[in-house]
Amino acid sequence: MMDSKKTPLRMASCSRNSVNPVVFLFLLLLFSCSNSETERSSLKIKNFPERTHDFSLWQLEPFYEEVQMAYILKTDDENIVVIDGGGIISAPILERYLEELGGTVHTWILSHPHLDHIGAFLEILKNDEIQIDQVVHVPLPEDWVQQNEAVNYDLVREYNRTVHASNTQIASMKVGDTLFLGDGVKMNVLGAFNEQIKQNAINNSSLVFTIKSASKSILFLGDLGLQGGKFILKETEPTALKADYVQMAHHGQHGVDKTFYEAVNADYALWPTPKWLWENRADGRDYNTGNFMTFETRLWMEELGIKTNYVSGLDGTVQID
Repeated sequence: MMDSKKTPLRMASCSRNSVNPVVFLFLLLLFSCSNSETERSSLKIKNFPERTHDFSLWQLEPFYEEVQMAYILKTDDENIVVIDGGGIISAPILERYLEELGGTVHTWILSHPHLDHIGAFLEILKNDEIQIDQVVHVPLPEDWVQQNEAVNYDLVREYNRTVHASNTQIASMKVGDTLFLGDGVKMNVLGAFNEQIKQNAINNSSLVFTIKSASKSILFLGDLGLQGGKFILKETEPTALKADYVQMAHHGQHGVDKTFYEAVNADYALWPTPKWLWENRADGRDYNTGNFMTFETRLWMEELGIKTNYVSGLDGTVQID
């Protein structure tokens, strides 16, 4: 977890009346913003264990309290993998982190084309400062999107054209595909485009996959919804769903149901969830006054015996080894 220590603001010794309140407020805001950017200027990497055939994972904080999903993975043979990356506003911070890790993304995995998952990727791809060797995704037919989720048609169209106009290698995934992300680190695809599910269409066609090494396994669900979860449960061998860590579907609310998480039988839960959503606050109002399902999902995790909930909005950026 990142330590967040702020230096107290020291004003010159003068009387209270001699400080213009507007100027003081401006300086306070300026200092706070500057200090916040300083804290985010580095990924603050912990020492890596002495090992091979494994990986470290960072769950990134939800910058500016936005709902988003962003993970960086580094294999022991120095490959860098990004999963989604967050919204447009996150792009400058994510770009700095990737520069700190060498400036090359060997594999960029995109779960689905919603802006809180692909916005930073599109900005970084356009900036052309970070080398991206390969994009792994599930291509969605534009006519299918227009029929079933027209509100995101323009975004999907822009995304498809931007990716295909780039010089990046593109890997389109389907259920059953596997991909080696590094030495001893393997990706297995359990869910992809599902034209049968037309409710909550794009979320239910999220790329669902495990990443496994000799020591651990993580199941990534993107924004998979209830219908998509039921379909995968029906079509997937139970052993394939088992994982040590599970990324909470749709930021921990209105995603898959308790039966799905029970089948995964994880020990740890990864929540790409800002604090206000974790606390179910609607428009900044009181604790648990919103219409999100976060509290219900939190109760499921407690009942299923999850050892640790890694909540990005509470813990900030964490490194998991």
